[in-house]
Amino acid sequence: MSVFPKVTIIMATYNRAHFILETLQSIQTQTFDNWECLIIDDGGSDNTREVIAPILVQDDRFQFLKRPEPYEKGLPGCRNYGLDIAKGAFIQFFDDDDLMHPRKLELQLAPFFKNDKLNFTACKFETLFESESGSKKIMRPDFNFEHPHLGDAILLGDLRINSLSTLWNIKILNQFRFDETLMYAEEWELFTRIGYQYPNNYCAVDEYLFSYRKHSTTLTQGEDLYFEKRKTSSIIRIKILNYLSENKLHTKKSILFLAKTFFVITYNPIYIHQLIDYIEVNKGFTFKLLWFLKSGLIFAKFYSKFIGKLASWV
Repeated sequence: MSVFPKVTIIMATYNRAHFILETLQSIQTQTFDNWECLIIDDGGSDNTREVIAPILVQDDRFQFLKRPEPYEKGLPGCRNYGLDIAKGAFIQFFDDDDLMHPRKLELQLAPFFKNDKLNFTACKFETLFESESGSKKIMRPDFNFEHPHLGDAILLGDLRINSLSTLWNIKILNQFRFDETLMYAEEWELFTRIGYQYPNNYCAVDEYLFSYRKHSTTLTQGEDLYFEKRKTSSIIRIKILNYLSENKLHTKKSILFLAKTFFVITYNPIYIHQLIDYIEVNKGFTFKLLWFLKSGLIFAKFYSKFIGKLASWV
């Protein structure tokens, strides 16, 4: 038995009987063996429980659980439940259809033994494209883990990390939880909050340590027919604006990112005024940034009137 601290793997599942067994088998191959895997069913209706029954009997490190009330349906609720009952000193989130490299836990734990104050380690990952005909294609994108400010890098999408690529120190996650009102991009919202509170405390592992499968039933794939993803993206940007403002964590990049959001993507002068008020009260921002926001409001107001008159003329 390993003498190292335990890792809790938290896996939400929903109707993935046809994928999950292969995922669990990839976890069993880990060279680091002191782990528990909490498989949290989100109210699925297929035969997942029956499919994985033999592995549950064979390996008691796996537990099959039902998401209880009052945790909300969805990934955030399942993951928060897992965090609340986890016994491990480290947390690895994983999806029910992806594949873990045998040395993932081992290699991502190693930096913690040199610096136990780290919040998380992050690895690279490959994308495995699977067609309905059975053909497969692997893509290994380039990664850049060198960024001066973690929050800025996550907010702007410059740092390619997700819930599966990160291995967390439970101490930092005890301070945060997923927002259970969000059905999409919940990790972007959570990681952004953490990144601005702790802008430098992480370590990169320069290895491809899991396969992210893309197939016809992947949750993040497909058309946004009812605009749910776009609506959620707008809501998250407002949440981030409020969080950074309330905790006095804004940077120049966060203000410019949010200004672009509320000037261009979803015009809303109320939030631009909130940014202006923040800059006027807090030190460290240039006059040019303040001038940009105020000038943008004037231009946007003129542009709105111009478009209105043009529409009436047409």
